[in-house]
Amino acid sequence: MKIILLIILVAGVGAGCASLGRVGYSFRGPGYDPDIGVTAKLDGPVVVAVTDGEIASGKGRAFFQELTRVLDAIPESDGLIGYAVRKELLGGRVWTLSAWTNHEALNSFVRSESHREAVKAGGIPRSTVHSVTLEMSPDELPVSWKRVEQILKGAP
Repeated sequence: MKIILLIILVAGVGAGCASLGRVGYSFRGPGYDPDIGVTAKLDGPVVVAVTDGEIASGKGRAFFQELTRVLDAIPESDGLIGYAVRKELLGGRVWTLSAWTNHEALNSFVRSESHREAVKAGGIPRSTVHSVTLEMSPDELPVSWKRVEQILKGAP
């Protein structure tokens, strides 16, 4: 039942993100306001992490359980500016985007228990994951999904 509600929630809040059969959460977070942009205090560029991966067959339930845990925990992460998640409606491809005040904040989140557990139990084999971290101007947020895909295509 929780999975169905999460899918409905994702489809509902992500209606503005839907493209080519994809839904998700639009960019949001404690350091970002859609009307004025980045509100976090910065000494330089933002650190952006983008990923994509493929949910293994039969692992959708595990993925959504872990996604819920991470989405509950991430807003409390020090240095978080904002995040977004997108998934194919038909298929298992998932994309994530997060923006941080610095590399240390991103690394702290990656090492956090909620993130480590999600990676371990989330149903996305490491062999399917692509990840890129880069710095960009705060004015470039939010990053479009089209740009996320371009960034990932340029990754080894």
